[in-house]
Amino acid sequence: MDEETVRDQADLIPLMLQHLHAPLVGESYVRGVLPAPGGVDAVRVAVGPVDAVDTGELTLYEFPLLVGGDPVTAYDVIGMLRTLCGAGGRSPDGSRTAVRGMPLVPVDPAVVPRADESAADRGLRLVRTLARATCFDETHATDPLLHGFLFLDQDRVRLYFRADGLPGVTAADVRTTGALTALIAALPSLLLGEVERMAADDGDPQCARVLDLTYW
Repeated sequence: MDEETVRDQADLIPLMLQHLHAPLVGESYVRGVLPAPGGVDAVRVAVGPVDAVDTGELTLYEFPLLVGGDPVTAYDVIGMLRTLCGAGGRSPDGSRTAVRGMPLVPVDPAVVPRADESAADRGLRLVRTLARATCFDETHATDPLLHGFLFLDQDRVRLYFRADGLPGVTAADVRTTGALTALIAALPSLLLGEVERMAADDGDPQCARVLDLTYW
């Protein structure tokens, strides 16, 4: 197995962890993420009930990590798992072999559609991306520095930042249904350059000011 394949598999794990306790769909939870044997560019995800006491209660889905040179992301895997589990976990060709008592289902991304992301998925992606920058900065010198969040409803989240040049805590209200990639890139300049648009929120003692970015 080459080093790139190992890294690709490792990168999937943090994004799958949320589904140890939050179902993919119905009663289907992620119970494991395994490397495919023999150095194959693939990853295997074990799925089953959260209270499973034996691997025989799980199903093992195998996903290629590359399709036509394009990477298969964790978001792709989660979307396909939701489709498969929602349809009863059947593979397109009905084939089965067993691995440690688990039926093995090879998944063809060209055949299995990806279920749409939920508002919760997008919100989690936003917060995780911002928090990841902080986690990889051991000095916590990231500016602005995310140090809190609150989901206001299904598609709005308030993000709390410390920003150089702004005393106290600055909050930003954003929609998870917007252009998240562009918003994440623009956040530092928006927080430091839109001070005149910020207003106090008397109902929120956690921050000194709030920037409304829900129009993004």
